[in-house]
Amino acid sequence: MLFTINEVKTYTFEEFRAIQENKQSVLLNDELSYLDAVIGHIERNKRKYMALVLIIALTVDLSTVTSFAMDTTAIDKAGMQILELIRKVGYWIGIILCSKDVIKHCMRGHLDSVGSIVAMYGLGFGVLYFLPWLFDLIKGLF
Repeated sequence: MLFTINEVKTYTFEEFRAIQENKQSVLLNDELSYLDAVIGHIERNKRKYMALVLIIALTVDLSTVTSFAMDTTAIDKAGMQILELIRKVGYWIGIILCSKDVIKHCMRGHLDSVGSIVAMYGLGFGVLYFLPWLFDLIKGLF
């Protein structure tokens, strides 16, 4: 014959479930017995395992780990554009709010607090430039 017909077995749902539970219980018992053996071995040799973990942790050079990630230049470019937009918006918001607070304090006669207001808004705007620089510095260290 040119064509062979494969025999198809049919089961009721209960029969199929019983067969699957039997297969899973056999696999589960094998896995549990192996796991018990491994745990028993670790419990008997705790110091050796601690020393092994410490040696591996000290000798693995993470700088040589190769990452198979995608090219992130598009993400970097989009992030820089968003950062520039935030800096421009922060610049004008800082100027407007600082001017408003300075005028408010001057009208109340609190001329001694004008310097602290200007310093507060200046530091707030400076953070928009300082944080990316700091993160690049930290990235360069590692």
